[in-house]
This record gives sequence, C-alpha cells and structure tokens, in this order.
Amino acid sequence: MIKIAGGGLTGLSCALELIENGYEVEIFEARQEIGNPVRSPGWLTIDLGEKINKASSAFSSKNGWALRREWLERSLAIQVVDKGGLIHLKNQIKQPIDAIDCLGNKTQIPGWPGSNNILNKKEKLTKWVGGVVIEDDLPTGFNIDSIEENKLCLQRGDGLIECWERNSFSSNPQKGWLELMSGEHPHDVMGLCGDHAINLGKKLALEVNE
Repeated sequence: MIKIAGGGLTGLSCALELIENGYEVEIFEARQEIGNPVRSPGWLTIDLGEKINKASSAFSSKNGWALRREWLERSLAIQVVDKGGLIHLKNQIKQPIDAIDCLGNKTQIPGWPGSNNILNKKEKLTKWVGGVVIEDDLPTGFNIDSIEENKLCLQRGDGLIECWERNSFSSNPQKGWLELMSGEHPHDVMGLCGDHAINLGKKLALEVNE
C-alpha cells in the first residue's frame, strides 16, 4: 500500500496514476473535506474529459478550461475511491513517514490545518487572492477570459466569474464578492494553472516505478 500525503489536485492525480499502474494507494488529508477551502484557481489547459468537465462545471475558452476547483477535486476523489483507493480525511501527518509528498506549499489557515513542511522543506511562494463575482459587477481592471502579468479572470461553466490578483485586489466589485479565496502560488501568473499540480502528481507516481 503506497501512502500519499495530501489530498489536493497533486495527491489525487498521483493516486489515480498509481492505481492505473496496479498499485494500492491511500491518501492522508488533514482537511475534513476534499476541495474545501478553495485556495487555488479553477483553471486548466488540460482537457480531463467530458465526465470531469461536466462534474466541475468547466467552460472552454481561449485560455483553457475555467471550472469549480472544489468540484474538480471532489470528482477526482470519487474516481480514486471507485477504483479502490482509500482517502483518510481529518488525518494530519504529524511526523515524517514513508509517503509521497503531495502536501503543497500553502500555509495553515482555519479549515486548512495541515503543515506543508512535515516531509520536506518547501520554498516560499507569493500570495494570490481570488474572488468570485457576477458578470455585471466585474471589478475595474478585470476583463473576462484574460490573463495579465498579475491578474487572471475567467468565466466558469456556472456563469460566474473567477478573478485572481497577486498580493491583494486593486479594486472590488460594487456589490461585493460572492466568495473570497487566497493561497500561495508561484509569482508568475502561469503558475496558477492547475496543470502544474496534475503533472507533478503524475511525475511523482512515475518515480515509484523507477
């Protein structure tokens, strides 16, 4: 049984890759629910197929797929369990163990109790803030389906707009944000794309075979 520390996009992708290669896996996740709280954009350029796209309310644009990040992670978690994998929620790794490190680089906050430095030291990243808003209340400086040096703005399949900006928001919607998020990510806006987490998970899984 291969242990995976972390049930985010990296850990789930790692688990699915290992299962496809015949391994038994179990994921240890400190949160009480896969997908929440949301601390990363719902943005991919990888097409995960009609079933996942529909389940995550994905919408295709020139920049890839905009989706509900929490629904994406839950859909992948369901696949892991359906294929025989185990997911242990509210199960925080408190000391180094023989596990694949998919803990990520995010700091601890309420609802996100897991430490990212239990298995390996992590580099410090840049704070990004995110918000969900209705289309007719888009904050000044944001344009739908645009990627700028320090901003990301995408329309999801549920019709809502997801906006991200480095460090803090330079403007806010007049009617207020429907949801606010924040998380640590690479300084480059392209580092916010979920492709990196998926590819890392697959890479870590392939290293088991080496």
